Amino acid sequence: MLITGTSSGVGEAAAKAFLADGWNVVATARDPATVLREVDDPRLLRARLDLTDTHSITTAFEQASSRFSAIDVIVNNAGIGLAGPLEGIGLNQLREHFEVNVFGVAAVCQAAAAHMRSLGHGLIINVTSLTGRTGVPFLSPYCSSKFAVEGLTEALHYELRPFRIRVKLVEPGGVRTRFSHIWAEHPAYSPAADNVRQTMVRGGEKAALPDRVAKVILAAAKDSSDRLRYAATDAVPALFMRRLLPDWAWRKMLSKGFGLG
Repeated sequence: MLITGTSSGVGEAAAKAFLADGWNVVATARDPATVLREVDDPRLLRARLDLTDTHSITTAFEQASSRFSAIDVIVNNAGIGLAGPLEGIGLNQLREHFEVNVFGVAAVCQAAAAHMRSLGHGLIINVTSLTGRTGVPFLSPYCSSKFAVEGLTEALHYELRPFRIRVKLVEPGGVRTRFSHIWAEHPAYSPAADNVRQTMVRGGEKAALPDRVAKVILAAAKDSSDRLRYAATDAVPALFMRRLLPDWAWRKMLSKGFGLG
């Protein structure tokens, strides 16, 4: 199996969880020297994979196939953050964000589909977010990229099914990692944007550790059913409330939670 973005956080925790469960693991990152430095295991292959470099994706798949013959599970975990008032974000900055979080994920899915069709089976797990299911104030770039991956994955569910390739989504809420958003600023949106940012920082300090998400990813990989979505951490109660409440009540609750009028 191959995981993207394993130099820290959820990807690193997932790589360790799969190794502990007896899997062969291809742990990828832009700099493979940063991956699982303390681990010495013959079932681990470190490989370079940069979501903005399609050649590196192809090479990583070739290295993985050479070492382990076949890759039957892919975990698309790598991504970057971008937040703040949309007016304060340059279009080039937004394009770069989508280049990683959407087009990079799509490129890995393309490589995985081609490889798995030749095998006659496979599983692609795309890690998105609670913010891929509901908009959050001042996270419009990140939300829109995660919404895009949710739609991509749901469509692939039908597209790849004839080839016995399943797709799944893991949707974490807050996770305590080094992952952070680049925050854009615009004076017209102060202090509301500042309040949201501070709320997110405080929430991150109390959030679940990445191994909680790793356990859900591992469970999804071992689930042979056709289930599509797996919520993790505080996304579980949040998504339950999202389904339960009418739109106006959900928006009111979210606004209050972020200190917005």
